[in-house]
Amino acid sequence: MASPQLFIILAIAAIFIPSISAVEFVVGDDKGWTVNFDYQSLAQGKVFRVGDTLVFKYPQGAHNVLRVNGTGFQQCQAPEGTEALTSGNDVITLATPGRKWYICGVSRHCEVGNQKLFITVLPQQLSPVYSPAPSPSPTLAKEFVVGDEKGWTINFDYQAWAEGKDFRVGDRLIFKYTVGAHNVLRVDGNGFQQCAAPAGTEALATGNDVIMLSTPGRKWYICNVGQHCEAGKQKLAITVLPLSEAPASLPSSGGGSGGGALPPSEATGTIASKYYAWMTAALSLLMMALV
Repeated sequence: MASPQLFIILAIAAIFIPSISAVEFVVGDDKGWTVNFDYQSLAQGKVFRVGDTLVFKYPQGAHNVLRVNGTGFQQCQAPEGTEALTSGNDVITLATPGRKWYICGVSRHCEVGNQKLFITVLPQQLSPVYSPAPSPSPTLAKEFVVGDEKGWTINFDYQAWAEGKDFRVGDRLIFKYTVGAHNVLRVDGNGFQQCAAPAGTEALATGNDVIMLSTPGRKWYICNVGQHCEAGKQKLAITVLPLSEAPASLPSSGGGSGGGALPPSEATGTIASKYYAWMTAALSLLMMALV
C-alpha cells in the first residue's frame, strides 16, 4: 500500500508541473473541408501552436489534402511525389512552428473553389500554474519593407517573403513602389482570393505607404492596378500576433556587446530549466524531511 509520504510528493508534483493542453481544430467547423468556403476568414483570430492538431473532414473520394509550400499554395500545385491524404478524416499534428499551407488536389477545387488553407503555427507554450512575474517591458516595434529590395511589384512571391516573419501589433508595413505604377488596398479574405476590393475602399498611392498593424489577426493587401493582383500575384496576407513582451536583458557569457534579451525560445528554455531545477530540489528536500 502506498505511503502517505508518496501521496504528498505526487500532489506537490502535480501542482508545480506546467500543463500543456493541445487543441484540436476541425477545419471548416461544421462545413468541413469543401469548396467555396473562406478558410482564411475562419482561421482569423485562432492561435495554432505546436502540438495542436488539424482535422480535415470530408466525404471520402470527394476531396483530399496535400501539404505544399507558399508557391504551391499560390499556384494550387503540389510538388511531384507529394502524398495526398484521402481518408475523409485526416488528422495532421502541427509538429513544428512556422507557416503551413494545405490545398485540395482534386480537379480544380483549389483554383476555382478556393479549397486551400494557410496558417501560422506558434511554438508550444508552457502554462505554469504559479503566479507570473511582474510584466516586463514591451518588445520594440519593427518595420517591414514589403518585398525587401524588390519592393511592392508584380511577379513576386510575397507569401514566401512573409514566411517565418513575426508580425506583431505595433509593427509597421512599408509598401515601396513607383508612384502611379501600383497602389495598396486593404481587403478581407474573400477580396484577397478574388482580387477585388469592396466599393469605396480607399487606395494608398504615395509610393511609400506606411501601414501600422494596430490589431491582431489576419490582414490582406492587394494591388488593383490593371491585372496586377490576378495575373501578377501582387498580394500579401499575414497574421498579426498580439503585442509580445520581451524578457529583461541578460549579460552575455562573454561580457561583450553581444548581450541583450534572449530570443523567445532561449528565454523560455532558461526559465523552464530553472523552474524544473527548483522543483526537483524542493521535492528532494521534502522527501528527506519525510523519511
